[in-house]
Amino acid sequence: MLESVLGSEVYTEKGRLRADDQLVRQRVGHGLSEASAAIRALIARYRADRVPPSTREQPFPPAEVMEPMRKAERLIRAIDDVAGIIRGLPVLNQDKVWDQVRRVGVNDLLQFDWNLVGESDGLDRDLAAVPALEQLDVGGYEARVRRIADIVRERQRFLDVT
Repeated sequence: MLESVLGSEVYTEKGRLRADDQLVRQRVGHGLSEASAAIRALIARYRADRVPPSTREQPFPPAEVMEPMRKAERLIRAIDDVAGIIRGLPVLNQDKVWDQVRRVGVNDLLQFDWNLVGESDGLDRDLAAVPALEQLDVGGYEARVRRIADIVRERQRFLDVT
């Protein structure tokens, strides 16, 4: 009865695996969302403090003033792209996938998920600690975002069953 109401298996190993998978995605998505929000807050403070108001003589801010904001916005797009990939991952609902995970090991899947959560939480925590946009190491954070994307791709290959 409960299975027909919820539309999925409950209280089974497969059901728990699916639920855990969704929890991991939610946690990673939250960390990435908070990381983007931290950068947006840095941009807002920078804009208020450093971007001069438009004048007739200079209707657009100088390029060197805008460059840190452009780099930070590029980082936000990269974070949001990875978050979109994570939201779009297929749900672990095929018996073939479950058989693959059971055969190769739930611990391997757990390691991928642990790495994803750790990386996204660390990115969020570190970006929240950046005091000013000028101190944002965009290249370093872009490398961390690429690492998260790499983990997602490795996880997908692990679960790929043809």
